[in-house]
Amino acid sequence: MRFPKWIPLLLAGLLAACAQQPTHESPAQHASTTIDYARYAQDTVPWFQFASLYDWNSNQSSSVVVWTSPRQAYLLSLAGPCMGLQGAFTIGLTSHTGLVSSNRDYVIAHQDRCAIMRIQRLDAKAIRALRTKPKSSSKAQD
Repeated sequence: MRFPKWIPLLLAGLLAACAQQPTHESPAQHASTTIDYARYAQDTVPWFQFASLYDWNSNQSSSVVVWTSPRQAYLLSLAGPCMGLQGAFTIGLTSHTGLVSSNRDYVIAHQDRCAIMRIQRLDAKAIRALRTKPKSSSKAQD
């Protein structure tokens, strides 16, 4: 019996997809640092290049912020509530030829596949500045 040549490629692809999921604090641990990411939304884009997931955050069950690098972040609006985001430590993103596209790709959290309806580029520099402020001055933003 011959071993099909495409099986190692499939296994390598699946392994690479799993390796792109950073560990994450639960939403309860992040409650004190809630940021209104919609305030930092810039333009809507149809897709973004995706090689790895640097970080992520979700303050709502219908959206998630993904960081593809320390300098690049996107707000993903989902088709509806993604219940898998609650308490998730890791997430995944589907992509096609290195691109994550709205109305085509998904956020995967636990067993949920949540459709991405809109992608907005975020002002990552402003968000990083807000994150580095002392906690007492961040309450003035609320």
